Amino acid sequence: MALDHTEPVLLVRKRGDLVGEWERSCHLAPLPDDGTRSTLLTLCGERLDMDAAELLPEPEGMPCVACLLSVPPARG
Repeated sequence: MALDHTEPVLLVRKRGDLVGEWERSCHLAPLPDDGTRSTLLTLCGERLDMDAAELLPEPEGMPCVACLLSVPPARG
């Protein structure tokens, strides 16, 4: 998934009451432009159902390495 540095992203992970701690990596997902999506597509390609996702105000826990590697380098 292509992303540039002007697009807002969400920090999101699976809810702890639904999965074990080992499945709760902190993912990056582009902010849906219409706000009506029921799933998020993370930068690593994982689809997360909004009902099963926890939105994070800041990074927490283990980051998803594939999401981090998908972020383009800073310009300049």
